[in-house]
Amino acid sequence: MSKAYTAARVEMIEQPEPPQARKDEDVPILFLHDIERHYRQGDETLHVLNGIELALWRGQSIALLAPSGAGKSTLLHIAGLLEHPDHGDVYIEGRATAILADHERTRIRRNEIGFVYQSHHLLPEFSALENVLLPQMIRGLKRAEAKTRAVELLEYLGLGARLNHRPAELSGWRTAACVDRPRGCQCAANSVGG
Repeated sequence: MSKAYTAARVEMIEQPEPPQARKDEDVPILFLHDIERHYRQGDETLHVLNGIELALWRGQSIALLAPSGAGKSTLLHIAGLLEHPDHGDVYIEGRATAILADHERTRIRRNEIGFVYQSHHLLPEFSALENVLLPQMIRGLKRAEAKTRAVELLEYLGLGARLNHRPAELSGWRTAACVDRPRGCQCAANSVGG
């Protein structure tokens, strides 16, 4: 069993062994190696993440279960290249990311990593269609191609009849669904017990 750790006060979560790697999948899609993250609070140093090791293979799902404030969001921000760890490295499909320039990390975030936040981060003045279309245009797709892709995604998610609804007119799970699927991995942030 491979093991994922967040902080000393968070219970260890065991993952099933990754499926047998196919020839084109001999490395995990996401690998966190010896991740550490510390924050200063006055004269104290808060050690949030200590020596995290995590391998995630294509098609595999894991859950990080811990109380609010234990480091789950910090771990997801590091895994999603939104934050740099104080020590260790994040590998995306075998590529080390610590040495990458900010524009390269941004390109990976934009094209290969998706986020579903607890508060969804949808633009309230735009429709479901527009909320899915805009990130694709930022990725460089032409408007017509992005619109076709957005409609396909929303129809696939059962939202075909609600393309023009604003986020406030959609239930919570439906707003969470209004994100484009990245090529690589998707991170979801949620708290357990507060």
